[in-house]
Amino acid sequence: MTNAPRHKAGDPISHSMFYMWRCVVVVAHADGSVGPQELEYLRRIFGNMDRAYGLSAEQKRLLEDDIANPKRMGELLPQINDPYYRSQLIYFAGLLAHVDGHLHPNEEAILKKLRSDQLASLDMEQIRKDVRIAVDDEMFTHEMKMNDLRPKSFLARSLDALLLHMGIDLMAD
Repeated sequence: MTNAPRHKAGDPISHSMFYMWRCVVVVAHADGSVGPQELEYLRRIFGNMDRAYGLSAEQKRLLEDDIANPKRMGELLPQINDPYYRSQLIYFAGLLAHVDGHLHPNEEAILKKLRSDQLASLDMEQIRKDVRIAVDDEMFTHEMKMNDLRPKSFLARSLDALLLHMGIDLMAD
């Protein structure tokens, strides 16, 4: 997963983060209305965002309009160009979808689609290469550790080598 973008006090909210939250509001509308628990959750988040980032009047207006008037995910989602916030969308949308204690089928469908889109965007070949490198590094480290534990004297080293040749490793886990 991509690391969280750095934020310094006083930095404005990023474009991707802002649109991530607009998409979360879309999930709040998925069951037909924004319920009281969802509204409380969103207002608390938006209040904290305003304290941390100092939302502009236009940003506050857009968020309030999003709550009052449902938007389409397809119009907002392409604005989230930071992979970190794409993954955070899935997390926060999931929290919001469950905040009222009931996962509506429309909310579930949106979450499945978001997860599917996230998986489709992964570079599986690069992930396989990274895993192979990590495994090779781990194996090398393990072998070096085991070699350090192997007997050092000539006689013990010779006996260890003979046993290894016979398929017997006294150092095996």
